[in-house]
Amino acid sequence: MNRIAAIRFGVVVVGCWLLWVLRPVTAPLLGAYLLMLVFAPLHRRWRIRLGSSVAAVACVGLLLFVPPLLALPAMFDFQSLLSNVPIDDVSGGLTQQLHDKLIEIHEGLPDWVKEDLTTEEIDPKKAIMSAQGHIAAAGSAVMSFFGGMFGIISGLMLLPIFLYFLLEGGPWLARIRAELPSSWHPSFDRILPKIEEIMSLYLVSRTKVATYKGVITFILLLVLNFPGSYALGLSLGALSLLPVLGPLIGFFLLALVGFADGGLTGGGFAGLLTASIIYAALEVLEGYVLIPRMVGRGLGLSDFAVILTVLAGGALMGIFGLVIAVPMVAIGRVLYAEFVRPWMKAENETPDPIAAAPEASATPAIAADATDREDA
Repeated sequence: MNRIAAIRFGVVVVGCWLLWVLRPVTAPLLGAYLLMLVFAPLHRRWRIRLGSSVAAVACVGLLLFVPPLLALPAMFDFQSLLSNVPIDDVSGGLTQQLHDKLIEIHEGLPDWVKEDLTTEEIDPKKAIMSAQGHIAAAGSAVMSFFGGMFGIISGLMLLPIFLYFLLEGGPWLARIRAELPSSWHPSFDRILPKIEEIMSLYLVSRTKVATYKGVITFILLLVLNFPGSYALGLSLGALSLLPVLGPLIGFFLLALVGFADGGLTGGGFAGLLTASIIYAALEVLEGYVLIPRMVGRGLGLSDFAVILTVLAGGALMGIFGLVIAVPMVAIGRVLYAEFVRPWMKAENETPDPIAAAPEASATPAIAADATDREDA
């Protein structure tokens, strides 16, 4: 038995190593699997009328044509953004205007605040350079993970191909189950379908949240007459799906546009402040209204549980924790019900040997008393 367990463990280790070495292929495969979970409800609905293969082609068509159609109007918005926002002057004139405004605010602060906050510490060039450094570092990490630009392009080309075969070739859980030892089948049948359903519900709900966030951003910026309101709304909605790097890029874009041309609020410091308030309000709306209502209820979690989960995830793992906290808790509930709860109940139902000892010792005494009464 120990030898069989060691062989199984070795197979798992080798499999994980191959997945990492072949990540230019396995990464788009994982992305296609996540997209499959998003399209799975739609594929099941269309498969009844169109057949599995045609339904899979239709889902791949949605992936290939809907995002470009949504991005097409944004191309014209980006042209206006480039004309209104002097990108080449970010570390020059724009930061100098912001620096002058911060110095003016600094002069009006109390003396005890001025002592702790010097003018060198509020230099906006440092903040912009730091943000650019974080974005560049994240971009280089992504490039190295996928093996350069060629790996990214090939991964994007493989994504729809993998999606088609995953949709058309399902159900994959049944095929994975057939390769496992028969002793694992009962646990597999109870756990894996629930986890896959949770991931599908979470990804579909997160896509809806990103859509609502993009629409709300577009309406707010359109009312405030921000340039490129459609492009910014589409960008912030899509970037909310990207952990860690997405929120950073989203805030950088919105703050840059607000500082250059804040619409009705004007540019400069007032536009930057307006953009920051809008972004903060959107993050609060997403984290404390949209996600609890649209994601939490779909996974069977209350609004309070989702808010507490999001706060705990952010405290433990930062922005990445905010994204993965809710599905991890939902999956943890499944694993708790499968493994921990039965073990706890088994512990509670085990008889206490100390409590059982007097009953066992009392039995001969009772029998002896009955014998004495019969002799008498």
